[in-house]
Amino acid sequence: MKVPAIKLDPRLKIAFLAIFSLVLFFLFYSISVEPRSYSITRLEIEGAPAKVVFLADLHIRDSNAGYIRSVVEKVNSLDPDIVLISGDFILSNAKDLEHISLLSQLKGRKYAVLGNHDYFSSINLAGSRMKVGEKREANFTVQGYNVSVMDDGLYSQEMGDDVKQRLEEAGFRVLKNEYEVLDVGDKEILLVGLDDCWAGKTHLPPNLPAADYSIYLLHEPECIADWDYNLMLTGHTHGGQIVFPIIGAPQSLFGMYSFSGMLLDEPNKKSYVTRGVGSYPMLFGIADMRFNCPPEIVLING
Repeated sequence: MKVPAIKLDPRLKIAFLAIFSLVLFFLFYSISVEPRSYSITRLEIEGAPAKVVFLADLHIRDSNAGYIRSVVEKVNSLDPDIVLISGDFILSNAKDLEHISLLSQLKGRKYAVLGNHDYFSSINLAGSRMKVGEKREANFTVQGYNVSVMDDGLYSQEMGDDVKQRLEEAGFRVLKNEYEVLDVGDKEILLVGLDDCWAGKTHLPPNLPAADYSIYLLHEPECIADWDYNLMLTGHTHGGQIVFPIIGAPQSLFGMYSFSGMLLDEPNKKSYVTRGVGSYPMLFGIADMRFNCPPEIVLING
C-alpha cells in the first residue's frame, strides 16, 4: 500500500526557511562579527581630566590576542594621557597570563584594578549565581561597608598576585584598595583603585586626601557604595553580551547584573558601567558571543 506524501503548506515552508535563516544570521553575526567590532564611546564629563581611556573585561587569551592587539593600536591612536582598566584581564587559565604583555604597548600613564576572573572567583554560571546570594548578606553602606561574606575562599590569591605582577611588568600601577594623586595640568586628581568585591577584598582606603576631582575604579558595579567620588568607573557586566530587543539580556533571568551605561548622572557625581572590550565565551565555553551589545572603548573628554 502506497503511503501518501505529506504536503506542507507553502506558507509553513516559507516560515521555516525564514526562521532558519534568522538563526543562521544570528549565530554568524553574534560569533564572527560583533565580538570583534568595538565602538568608541565618547563621554564629556565636566571637571574630569582630558584624554582618559577607560577599558574593562579584556579576557585576554590565545583566541582573542590578535583582537586585543588591534584594541591597543586603536587606543594609542586616541593619544591618551591616562589609561584606566577596571579588571578581568584574563579568562580562566594560567596560560592567559603570557598575553598581558600586549598591554605594555599602551601609551600614557596606566592604572588598573583586578576583577573576579583575575582571582578565578566565580567565573562560571553556578559561581555567579552563588555570588548573587552572598551579596544579600554584604553591607554596602558607607559607614558599615563590609563585603567579607563574599570571601568564600573559592578563588586563587596566587593567580591574582600573578596578574598583578604581569601588569606591573607591562607598566601599570595596580591599585588594591589604594590611591594615587595625579597632577593633570593645573589640577590634582585623586585616583582610588578598589580591589575585587567578588573575592571579598573591597574596602575604601582610609584618610583619603582632598583633590580637585576624584575617580574611583572598581570591577563590579553592584558593589558601589555612596562614597564621595566624582566619577566611578566599573565593568564586569559586559552589558549582558546578548541583548534582544524588548526582552533584554537573558542573563538577567539568572539574577545577574547586566546594566551598562551611565548608572548615576548627577552634576558632580557620575557612575559609568562599560560594556567591556572583551567577551566571555557564552557558546558552550568555546565561542565569544555578542548581539546588540558591541565591545566598547570609552574616551573621556577626548
